[in-house]
Amino acid sequence: MKTPEKQKRNSAQANPKEFIERNTLRGLRAVCRDWLVIAGAISLSIYIEHWAVWVASVWVIGIMQFALAEAVLHEASHYNLFRSRHLHHRLQFLYAWPFMQTMNDYQAEHLAHHKYLMTERDQTSVDYKMYGLAKREPNLFFIWFIKPFTFYPTWHYLRHGNAALDRANWLPLGLFWIAVGGLFVALGQAQYFLLYWIVPLLWVYPILNYWSEIEEHYNTSDGSRSNLSRVINFLTHNEGYHTVHHRYPTIPFYNLPKAHAAFVGDESDISRGFLDTYRQLQAKRPEHV
Repeated sequence: MKTPEKQKRNSAQANPKEFIERNTLRGLRAVCRDWLVIAGAISLSIYIEHWAVWVASVWVIGIMQFALAEAVLHEASHYNLFRSRHLHHRLQFLYAWPFMQTMNDYQAEHLAHHKYLMTERDQTSVDYKMYGLAKREPNLFFIWFIKPFTFYPTWHYLRHGNAALDRANWLPLGLFWIAVGGLFVALGQAQYFLLYWIVPLLWVYPILNYWSEIEEHYNTSDGSRSNLSRVINFLTHNEGYHTVHHRYPTIPFYNLPKAHAAFVGDESDISRGFLDTYRQLQAKRPEHV
């Protein structure tokens, strides 16, 4: 483990610019990986035709939906995926529109999150109040373990967490969803669209997004928390390295582990997994969320 003195020396010697680059091939590879996993999960479930395999496939698909709609779209909002800024907008049909999001809508909200972190102008702070985290003594066990499975995240996603709530986004989202839905209906495969896209989108994806939003900022000492679980970061393109991202948001996802080692190290707001995060959520009670 690094000593505080060694961490300071590494931080002083390192230059954030060393980690800032744009690699279109790596960005495209991340997008393709997620869609290939989704296709594989669907194919396997259809081939085996068993309810347990379907449930497993729904969770795999939901995890990849989260990887695309949160990790990949998040990177795109900072123009970290590709060398061309225009390409981030042109390819949003792969990581924004399928999840009822748009680049412009996500970008505006997320950049406000960075600028006004945990203030009234930050949507995360607003969401925390709706989750029940702003109470003097929030029931964290219920909020972390029970509430996600009450379909509250689904309700929140439909009422507060998608770009279709803004009429300005109705045209691109409407055209995309009508085209995709119409294609499945025309091919006589509407049931697969429902079972393998709509179900995970309205069940698994909102739960993962709910957990992620709470984990990243609630009850932290310096504003952000990182989750260093190797499994989580493999599945979500290093989404867990959140502290260093807030310090240097132009560092792309594939350089975040190295940047974390150089600029963050083993600080207090470091989680090693789901249960460790819950322990930290309970560790102290902030006066204000």
